[in-house]
Amino acid sequence: MKLYSLKNNIMLSASMLLSIFAASGCATAPNVETNLDKENFEQYFAASTVRVYQDETELPGKGKLLGLVEGDSCKMKANDKPANASDARTMARERAAALEANAVVFTSCTLIEDQQCLEMMVCYGKAFQIHGK
Repeated sequence: MKLYSLKNNIMLSASMLLSIFAASGCATAPNVETNLDKENFEQYFAASTVRVYQDETELPGKGKLLGLVEGDSCKMKANDKPANASDARTMARERAAALEANAVVFTSCTLIEDQQCLEMMVCYGKAFQIHGK
């Protein structure tokens, strides 16, 4: 009788160990794909590399005009946040960074009519590359 009980305990222990090992095999980290890559981070933070100046007289060094930039903010649905200059200026700064600018002087922001937006704010500016800051 003792032999039968010992054999059952061994079988039970072995079966529990096999169950634990089988379950732990499923506990490996899942293969997850994300959009996290260097280019996305550089693009996301691009606007922060471009400083805003009130006018060209404030530029801290010799500046080269790289081009004109614009950004927009669109309110597409009634429950979306209003179109605003802050978002439009951020988009313009991202576009200035794409030109390798490190400064922008905004000339104007205005609400315009657009067929796809309930309201749209557009900001215009000049993108500069400043040397000798």
